[in-house]
Amino acid sequence: MNIKAILMGAATACTIAFGASAETLTLVNADSIGSPMDQMNAHFAKLIEERSDGEIEVNYISGNQLGTPPQVMDQISAGVVDAMGTAGAWLSAYAPDTQILTWGFTFRDGDHVFDFFNSDLFQDLTTEMRDTGRIRVLSAGPTEPRVAFLTEPLEEGGNFNDRKMRIPQIQSYLELWKALGAQPTQVAWSEVYLAMSTGVVEGAEGPPTAAISQRFHEVAPNVYLTNHVWATSTIVINEDKFNSLSPEHQEIVKQAALDSAVWAYDDATTRREEVLAKMKEGGATINQYDASGLQAAAREAVAKLEADGLWREGLFDAVQQQ
Repeated sequence: MNIKAILMGAATACTIAFGASAETLTLVNADSIGSPMDQMNAHFAKLIEERSDGEIEVNYISGNQLGTPPQVMDQISAGVVDAMGTAGAWLSAYAPDTQILTWGFTFRDGDHVFDFFNSDLFQDLTTEMRDTGRIRVLSAGPTEPRVAFLTEPLEEGGNFNDRKMRIPQIQSYLELWKALGAQPTQVAWSEVYLAMSTGVVEGAEGPPTAAISQRFHEVAPNVYLTNHVWATSTIVINEDKFNSLSPEHQEIVKQAALDSAVWAYDDATTRREEVLAKMKEGGATINQYDASGLQAAAREAVAKLEADGLWREGLFDAVQQQ
């Protein structure tokens, strides 16, 4: 991957389109083209250019060209690229306590997620990320609850014991699915379809509006509405790049990010039922699921995980109070 060539190409195209006088912002999408995060990034870019009257040009690089979200996060920290919109789960590489975001049944609903992101507690969790990692969180918000996709159905009232479940490369996901009795296996998002179709894993989990573009329901048609973790979005920017902007441009970028987080939530909420219906039309079975047993198992594991340092002690209870 020639990152320098990609960046130079994007910059050249932007210069031709807009001229060379405006402030430029290199924005990266590290999720698949057409995914909810790609659409959120495109909305963010549009708002910036409209609200700045073209004074801020956005070089938008999409389609995994610069690597995975953790790889792009490293590039933002190093100042190679400026900004990215992606799932909030990836903040944990630079703000370990944010692994609480991907713990089971941490949040009651979307409003609770927004309240947490708007709290002093969240600001505290990401201070070192900004000051040392040089990555500022511009916005964060909920999108939708995650559900489970299985190649074979559960028994009536069954659990996930011994199921080989795909998880991302995030420690809290590993610990969660272990607590739920499954056999968690780390597989890249883009490889999940193949992993399920070949039996490497027996299931996966994720937000329906993102999973449909990966066609999870085609190879794992047993969909269970576990709603175990709230999927989230975030938009981050290199701290030094942000500080180089004028106060007026900083405000435009910040507000555009906040508005884009709300847009992503509204979009996912609107499309979720449509997506589930489309999966059903494609042959999937959409199952309601009593998650009380999963919730109890996740809650029981919290004390040990906090003692082991997965996140700071007392954080789970503090989030409940937001």
